[in-house]
Amino acid sequence: MNMIMFAPILIILFIVIIISFYIAKSMKASVNKKGKYLYGNRVRWIFGVYISLLLICGIVVTVTPDKGTSDLKTANIKELEKERIALINAATAGNIETIDSNYIDKKWDLDYPDQKLNVAVENGEFLSTQIFVERKNTNDDKIEAVSYKTRSSVNEMDISKLTNPLRLKLAGKTLSLMNPKKAKLEFSMFNNVFAVTQFTGEDSLFAHQSSFFDGESILYMRIPKDLELINKSDLNIQFVK
Repeated sequence: MNMIMFAPILIILFIVIIISFYIAKSMKASVNKKGKYLYGNRVRWIFGVYISLLLICGIVVTVTPDKGTSDLKTANIKELEKERIALINAATAGNIETIDSNYIDKKWDLDYPDQKLNVAVENGEFLSTQIFVERKNTNDDKIEAVSYKTRSSVNEMDISKLTNPLRLKLAGKTLSLMNPKKAKLEFSMFNNVFAVTQFTGEDSLFAHQSSFFDGESILYMRIPKDLELINKSDLNIQFVK
């Protein structure tokens, strides 16, 4: 333990010693002949302990390092909404190239020489990803698929790097779509104690509310000109002209 980390502990110990001395002195002086505490000394004793508690809390809050979410960038909700709308508009218009490559989650290049392809969601799950399909001008027996995802946030912290991409699996004549693997996110929240918040005006722990913004997820596919897609899971497949 270095001296910088040790100094706050010494300060707290010093304050505790002073409090202990004050309490011992007050208890000794506040007893009258009948063995009862004098009211005035009792009030001074309680007030002294409370002031000391404020000092300790203030020191601890000041010297405690804020490690929390320093590795996560902030994310403005209005900007995230603009990104979501821009992605949908670009995909609908067939101008997906205009989208920043940073929003690409994953790419697939699949060889498929057949004329028909079944598209289904594995295990009948609900798929939140929107699907856009663009037909090529030729029959090159190749399917190009790209998963795009705009940024997500929790309490205006960018958590995009903590989420997982959409999954695809081509088996025989069926292209199975699978939701991303679930990511377990754990966040800790630290609030100042009442002794501090009563002066700073901060909300208490129980008054805190969290906000979550889920980024837009789409699958953009380029398929051979005459390939027939057979929708097996009632997916909302939008064809781009």
